[in-house]
Amino acid sequence: MPKRKRRSISSATPNLTPQTFSLMDGNIDLLEGLVMHKEAISEEFENELIEFVQAQCEKGRRGGIKKPTYLRAAGARSQGNQRESLMYGGFFDFNRARPGKRGIVPPFPPILERLVDHLINNNLLPADVRPDSCIINQYDRNDCIPPQ
Repeated sequence: MPKRKRRSISSATPNLTPQTFSLMDGNIDLLEGLVMHKEAISEEFENELIEFVQAQCEKGRRGGIKKPTYLRAAGARSQGNQRESLMYGGFFDFNRARPGKRGIVPPFPPILERLVDHLINNNLLPADVRPDSCIINQYDRNDCIPPQ
């Protein structure tokens, strides 16, 4: 198989002026710590990430990726929510709403390692909190995250 050309993650310096949010409930800021960084990655890398997720979900639909790495919501409880989930590094048990056993889903694929490296190298994510697990949810048009 020919080697794939490594694409640029960032064609420009990310916008380092983050947008912050606040929503007060009495004396508690419910959104404390929520930050949005615009242009954190290039459009090219964004498209590469989207292509990766769509290809992995398609592979899961065809049976090429098994549970629990690939999950598709089904049944009466998921009506109006056709979420597809990909899990890397750590498994999350949606039925029990808690982390599951380690080692039953694959580690981060190279594209996610590149993303994390980029975020850390550009000070968008502290190096001391490097993620070791990831859940990617893909929703159909007009679907949503159910109330929790």
